Amino acid sequence: MKTKSFRKQFIITFIKILILSLIFSLLSFLIWFKTFDYISYPANYYEKLIVDIIEKINMDYDRVLNISYESKMDEIIPKEGILYQVLDSDGNIIYGTFDTKVVKDKKELASSLNFTKAVSGTNGYARISPILDINSNIKGAIVFNYRLKATQKSQNTTLFLLSNSFIFLPFIFIIVFTYIYAKKLSREINKPVNILLKASEKIKNRDLDFTIEYNENDEFTKLCNAFEEMRVNLKDSLTKQWSLEQSRRENIANITHDLKTPLTIVSTYSEALMDNDIKGDKLKDYIEVIRRNNQRALVLLDDMNKISNIESPDFILNPIDVNIVEFLKLKEKDYKLLCQEKGINFKMDITDFRKNNFVDKFDTKSIEQALDNCISNSIRYTEKGGDITLTILCTDKEIEFSIIDTGTGFTNEDLKNLFNKFYKGDKSRSFTTGHSGLGMYIAKTIVEKHGGNIEAKNNNPKGAIIRFNIKSI
Repeated sequence: MKTKSFRKQFIITFIKILILSLIFSLLSFLIWFKTFDYISYPANYYEKLIVDIIEKINMDYDRVLNISYESKMDEIIPKEGILYQVLDSDGNIIYGTFDTKVVKDKKELASSLNFTKAVSGTNGYARISPILDINSNIKGAIVFNYRLKATQKSQNTTLFLLSNSFIFLPFIFIIVFTYIYAKKLSREINKPVNILLKASEKIKNRDLDFTIEYNENDEFTKLCNAFEEMRVNLKDSLTKQWSLEQSRRENIANITHDLKTPLTIVSTYSEALMDNDIKGDKLKDYIEVIRRNNQRALVLLDDMNKISNIESPDFILNPIDVNIVEFLKLKEKDYKLLCQEKGINFKMDITDFRKNNFVDKFDTKSIEQALDNCISNSIRYTEKGGDITLTILCTDKEIEFSIIDTGTGFTNEDLKNLFNKFYKGDKSRSFTTGHSGLGMYIAKTIVEKHGGNIEAKNNNPKGAIIRFNIKSI
């Protein structure tokens, strides 16, 4: 659907106002012309009457000059629209209804007969008609004073005034239609503006649980959509920020808890050594407890240091040219030694499909850390006499590692939280095994830094599988 811009709406509205004002004005003028004869006399109405008045007056010839004729003259000439003067042959006023001298003397009178002239000071016109005797001799004249102006015919003054104000109707219609359409446009604009104002107020009050719904065919739809997108992004950002803050607090609480236990034990046994005369096997037991718990604290601090490094924005991989197969064979010796100490059988199988299977670029320190953490996790939960198999598949694109053991496997909670910070699985075993709950999180972070993925699942019929892949850099 094509967007109907407010600029276009304003133009269309302006045109509508003009067209409607024109149509209503024409209709009004048509009505006015139809009803004009019932309301007003036309401007030349009295001018036309003068012809009939002159004919009537001429029938009495020079008797009109007699002042006694004034009463009859007042009957013949309508007072509302025509004033008159009766002049003698020298231009002097004998009687009449107005005193302004139109003809100065006999000479001007002779030259003005049967002519119409403007009368100064009255905004009107004067028609000068001769008075003849029975022999057609000029004995005087009659001056008719009138105005070319529409005059009231109806007795309804209000109706008359309205009829004379029709000239202002186009402006009145423009004002009326402008008000109507302005109100309509105002309602259309106020709707999205009020929505945005309410949204702004909610954001100001830290309330982001709302939706901006406005879907009209205009520019405000884009604005509201942009505002809604901003709200969603802001909510996501704040949610992440709140989550990070919560995670930070939980991390501090976990670190504090994990450090407190071994350090409290170290402190307690150290005080016992200082306050008591402990000798022999008991002394060795005390020292062993102190050493073991000190080691636990060091492991936790070392893991926290590793997390700090790999989570830092400045962390970068440091690849070197290495024959990855030779590197993994060296690691095989380390893992066999660790497994032998616990009576676990370890096996490593490498399948190499690479065309260039000698040297490539890898960050061996990071790979070693991830692999060590996964192997350590398997050793931790595999009983004596169990098996751990490390299978490695090398291709030109990536290297895939699979650590398969015959240990206790994962619970549903383990599979959900294994790669989270400070997750230790079975709480009853975490103290005795002494791990920090950070190893698998570190492994996951390192794998993702290499552009790979890591997953965990249970082995059939027994044990666990941890699989991840890394790419050469």
